[in-house]
Amino acid sequence: MLHVLYLVHDVSDPAVRRRVQMLKAGGARVTLAGFRRTTSPVAEIEGIRPVDLGATRDGRFAQRLGAVAKAAMSIGAKLGAMPRPDLIIARNLEMLALARRANAALGANVPIVYECLDIHRLVLRDDFVGRTLRGAERHLARDVKLLVTSSPAFIANYFEPFGQIGAPVELIENKYFEAASVVAAQSFEDDGPATPPWRIGWFGALRCRRSLEL
Repeated sequence: MLHVLYLVHDVSDPAVRRRVQMLKAGGARVTLAGFRRTTSPVAEIEGIRPVDLGATRDGRFAQRLGAVAKAAMSIGAKLGAMPRPDLIIARNLEMLALARRANAALGANVPIVYECLDIHRLVLRDDFVGRTLRGAERHLARDVKLLVTSSPAFIANYFEPFGQIGAPVELIENKYFEAASVVAAQSFEDDGPATPPWRIGWFGALRCRRSLEL
């Protein structure tokens, strides 16, 4: 069974739960480690007890950098009892840095997958900050085996023109995932579609007014 170490920016993010579900549905054994936005450590995600790397805050970039630096010093001890993984998936740039640190701490050369599902506004800036962050990303991702991203626009408008990643790309769009999707689809067909008007819920860190207006 493939053992995946999944390093995430926020273990309580619903998208993280969805990805864990996908990995487990594919037959992987998952070790989950990451930061949290909650006051107390998260006890369980899909039957997995996450390895807690500390608390971070939305919109607090400097605080997150400090948390990553602190976690880099302790990640070896926190993962020390874990069997060697076959694959490391790093969700977001800060976790890519920790993935490389985890590899070094474990004394291993585990393949790393870089999962980037959002392009932060700071990396698009045409100034010292933007160039520094893009350079850091290129350096940290120099030997990743795969880039996973959620939009072809990210590839066409960021990764390719800036020359960020040389690895193959896997496009996984942000769509609802259900392990028993075939059964669910059959049930939906039997019941018939709901009639309008439809009520749509939009949840999460809502920063894009343009998306809401769609």
